Amino acid sequence: MNMQLMLGVGILCYFVTLLLICLYKDRINVRIGNAFFIIVDAVLYLLWNISYAEKGWLDNGFMTLANISPFIFTVIPLTPFMNKKTKEYAYSAIAFLHLGLFLATLISPEYVVIFDFKTEATFAYATEAMCHIWAALFGAYLIVTRQVPLCFKSWLRSIIFMLSVVTFGVILNLILDTRCFNMNPNNYSIYMLDIFGSFEATLIAYYLGIVVVLTLGMQTGYGLTRLLDKVHVHSSKNPSDAQTVTDTGEAENDLE
Repeated sequence: MNMQLMLGVGILCYFVTLLLICLYKDRINVRIGNAFFIIVDAVLYLLWNISYAEKGWLDNGFMTLANISPFIFTVIPLTPFMNKKTKEYAYSAIAFLHLGLFLATLISPEYVVIFDFKTEATFAYATEAMCHIWAALFGAYLIVTRQVPLCFKSWLRSIIFMLSVVTFGVILNLILDTRCFNMNPNNYSIYMLDIFGSFEATLIAYYLGIVVVLTLGMQTGYGLTRLLDKVHVHSSKNPSDAQTVTDTGEAENDLE
């Protein structure tokens, strides 16, 4: 299986699952749904780490702070152990990153998947793509099931959560000379692209990029919920309910 076929199957599964979530959102038991998403995410992330370790690509154990995606894949299984306030911040970040995680499915660390017509989809690349797709689905699911309200507070929580973690990683880099988020004075890039001339400028751009992605994710979620609300309104207007017939045979409009 080449990269395009693997990507096509994954994207098809994403949209089919998202459609089912939207259709049955009112029947979903969020406790069971959350547990299902968390367990599958943990399994996929473990498989991704194992596949990278077998190829010798895993230098420092789990990839938690290597970049934003693996960080989110790590956070999801930890949410049941968080207190209520921390979980609100984490859920907001996961929800509003759903668009970014989906788009990141098209790009792997070594290959631009959507334009790669030669490379075979190995187990490592397949598990990486499935991790992105599953986390993106979980984010959309949190929005559709109204667990994350689409409001300024949620948006602000997501920004605080993500920028705090990235800042913590940068501080670790400065103190311990680690490579969290690829941000330290000796090695700074944005997803392997060195497009700014200094560490400070790159870090600011990284922060702004996170805010933009979270904002776009929130707006996409808002559009999705608005669409679902309109579909629900139209579907509730059943022609058989539009009119009732009186004893004299005259039609009365129930909607007025």
